[in-house]
Amino acid sequence: MNAGEDFRLSRIQAEGWNAARRVPVARLAQLDAAKIATLNPYMHDPEQTRWNAGFASALESWHR
Repeated sequence: MNAGEDFRLSRIQAEGWNAARRVPVARLAQLDAAKIATLNPYMHDPEQTRWNAGFASALESWHR
């Protein structure tokens, strides 16, 4: 991977993080893997995986 691709994927991961932070706290408990997948705008890897990583990272930060 080159620097441009690394940067693009980091931005996609940030999109996932931001998407999770926009979900109301009360609704977070209702989200399972299938519901989270419907929020992910990316259908293929590596984009899909990076978006999921960002989303999961934001969820972890809520629980700290």
